[in-house]
Amino acid sequence: MLKANIKRRSHRKITLLLIFLLFFAIFLPGEALQSGWRTLASFPVRRHFFAWQHLDTTTFQVRYTAADRDLAFWLAQQAEEAAAEVAQFLPHQPQGKPWLVIAPNQSIIRKVFGWGDGTGALGVYVSDTIVILSPQAWDWLPYQQRRALFVQQGPLVHEYTHYVLDLLAGGNYPRWFSEGLAQYLEYKVLGYEWKESASSFQQPLYTLQELEQQFDQLSNQPLAYRQSLSMVSYLAALRTDDSLRTIIELLGQGIPFYQALEEVYGFSAASFYVNWYSWQENDPRWD
Repeated sequence: MLKANIKRRSHRKITLLLIFLLFFAIFLPGEALQSGWRTLASFPVRRHFFAWQHLDTTTFQVRYTAADRDLAFWLAQQAEEAAAEVAQFLPHQPQGKPWLVIAPNQSIIRKVFGWGDGTGALGVYVSDTIVILSPQAWDWLPYQQRRALFVQQGPLVHEYTHYVLDLLAGGNYPRWFSEGLAQYLEYKVLGYEWKESASSFQQPLYTLQELEQQFDQLSNQPLAYRQSLSMVSYLAALRTDDSLRTIIELLGQGIPFYQALEEVYGFSAASFYVNWYSWQENDPRWD
């Protein structure tokens, strides 16, 4: 009897949710509908931070714990500066304020995203929400160097670029393009490029299909990221940054990525990869 009651309640909740979503689809205008969907999509991540302290800036709603109370206003200012830099390259009109969450340690980031021990990130973007690791937790550096290195190499430009690309193109792009563009702006704004021995091009490189279909599962993530940066840098080198913006505009219109690539640059996905590969072989930067 109890199981039957639980099932009926569950079905009732599902029915109410479907009615709610149908109301969104029928009665709300396009922009409001899109904003509503984005808010719903952000809930699984944001629910972890509802009880945290918060402050509002021009661009962000910043969420933080007591451990970062003294740092929050400084980080908020750094975030505003990063957003302004990205906006010069990718003009956009935000729909509401993205959340900027300052995680005091990697354990919280792992818990929120369901990662195992030994994994971590300086920043993560998902569903209008940017989660960054507090510079106070950059414990591989001497404490007095952490803020300075955060400014020089921190994840704010990178993650805000992910947010803007998502806003403009609605997720209509491969992962490699998003990571490549985020690093490209990071390099243009900060002069910072993530390089380590594992990302050297003096080894077999990933195919376009591997980057397209298995990005997160690839065993050499530094190489996958650097290839992505190189491929976006190649597109910019061919026809300047305006062509990148044109591709993003087409993606926002729902045109598939490789069709947009062909419209702007005149080559297919296969030709793009072959031409990029030849280009990087003759550029000493991509050693």
